Amino acid sequence: MRLLIHHKLFLSFTALVAAVVVALTLGMEAVLRTPLIQQASDDLGRELSLALELYQASPETPPNDLANRMGVLTGHRVTIIDSNGTVVGESAIPADRLATLDNHAGRPEVVAAVRDGVGTSVRYSSSVDGDLIYSARIADDGRVLRFAMSTAEIDAAVSGVERQVLRVGWFALLGSALFALAFSSAVTRPLRRMRAVATAMSSGELSARVRMERKDELGDLATALDTLAAQLQKRLAQLEAEREETGALIDSMAEGIIALDSRGLVRRANPAAMAIFGLTQDPTDLPPEAVARRQDFLHLVDRVLNGEAVPPTELRYRDRFLVATAEPMPRGGAVLVFLDTTELRRLEGVRRDFVANASHELKTPLTVIRGLAETLRDDDLPPDLRRRFTQRLQSNAERLQAILEDLLDLSRIESGGWKVEPEPLELAQVARDVWSPFAEQARGKNVSFAIHTDAGAGRIEADRGALRQVFTNLFSNALRYTPPGGRIDVRINPASPPGSGATVVEVADTGVGISAKHLDRIFERFYRADPARSREEGGTGLGLAIVRHLIDRHGGTVGAESQLGVGTTIRFTLPLVPEGAEPIRSLDPGSRPVSRLTP
Repeated sequence: MRLLIHHKLFLSFTALVAAVVVALTLGMEAVLRTPLIQQASDDLGRELSLALELYQASPETPPNDLANRMGVLTGHRVTIIDSNGTVVGESAIPADRLATLDNHAGRPEVVAAVRDGVGTSVRYSSSVDGDLIYSARIADDGRVLRFAMSTAEIDAAVSGVERQVLRVGWFALLGSALFALAFSSAVTRPLRRMRAVATAMSSGELSARVRMERKDELGDLATALDTLAAQLQKRLAQLEAEREETGALIDSMAEGIIALDSRGLVRRANPAAMAIFGLTQDPTDLPPEAVARRQDFLHLVDRVLNGEAVPPTELRYRDRFLVATAEPMPRGGAVLVFLDTTELRRLEGVRRDFVANASHELKTPLTVIRGLAETLRDDDLPPDLRRRFTQRLQSNAERLQAILEDLLDLSRIESGGWKVEPEPLELAQVARDVWSPFAEQARGKNVSFAIHTDAGAGRIEADRGALRQVFTNLFSNALRYTPPGGRIDVRINPASPPGSGATVVEVADTGVGISAKHLDRIFERFYRADPARSREEGGTGLGLAIVRHLIDRHGGTVGAESQLGVGTTIRFTLPLVPEGAEPIRSLDPGSRPVSRLTP
């Protein structure tokens, strides 16, 4: 429940008065009862002193008779206790019942009297079912004379005073409540008026004014609020004009501009930015992921939101090359500027890829072929050496052909010259068929092979030729890097959670493994974790790049796990086709299949 300020003032005054009344009522114990009991205890001690003189002056009188006579004279309960704690005289109990009384040697006042000569205490007595004031003194004969007086009269007097204080307090509480209600309403009335004006201002109604003529602090506050509203109205008009000018300037720029607020949400994106990132709807108030989900873009956003000014940085988004700069704003947020350099970078990328990759891969076999060809021109070359050189010529020519065919496959996949032609498939059977050509080589190296299929693999529709190419490349790599005596395992749907919508396939070997620093790049074209050994084994450096593109075109994902000296696991996923769903359609209906990817 929300309490308004006049409610709080009213409740505060009322609670304060109520607390005072309760404190006065409860304080009667300390204010009245304790002093009264102390006074009664002092009076009782003085009377006991006189009674002690009487007791010591009558040594021949039986103790019980003396106790009864003193009780009649003083009106108090009188007890005479022997030095061993036995009650020998009691004014409140007949003489024939004295033997039934408990031993009084342990009573607090008796213990104090024996020790100090005088003892007092206030405690509950079961004999009279109430509190008693006890005062005890020790006589010359070692006996203890004790007087006891009830506190009932004192308690009754204190209770009467408490009732009177409580009655007066309730009247005071009622009066203070009425006063607090009137006072809080009078004080908060101008505050409620100023709150209404402030609420109107917060909703954009800057013409609202308080206009309160008072000579106190509330009047000063009302005047300041009216002045503030007038200044805000003027400043907002200026800011609106500047905002319109800035907006027109930003919208007319060819560079893409995205502004982020302090929360990291998109504040503004100009038409050029929407065109660069292919946005069909305004991304205002959406997270940066709504603009682009690429890791380099999101990393750029994280850097600038953390206060780092990002210098010109190259980004790749879909088929575009971008140069991005970013600057943090002084009060939070950031501005990102993107320059589209796609056309300029296209030719540079073609040149760089060809020179840095293709020529690098072609150089070794071409050098070998050239050297062997020159050697074979020698007519005196022995036949067996000529035959060995010819075989090496053939293997290097086949290596060149494999590289060119892989390059052709990659080119057609990336350019849309190949399309997915889905059909129902059994993954295990496809893997067995693909492994057949590798079986003899595996037996020669004593490498075992097994396929493990878990339950719930689901229905798969994929391009048979593409899937065969994926398994061929993975088996070739696994067999190439697995030492004799190792094993290669294919696991279909291992630990795939129900409802995940995908089938997981793993190709695991017990080979030499890949260093962690290379894992993120093994799916790049021509990238090799161990270039010398890869070329020696005959790899083209394009197999995993082809695998990645084929799996991507099926809507799946691919990744790798490896440990040096333990082995490597390549894991890819293929989406399940729900029962009754349409099969996967080609991503490029007008493209032509690549013959090498067909079974």
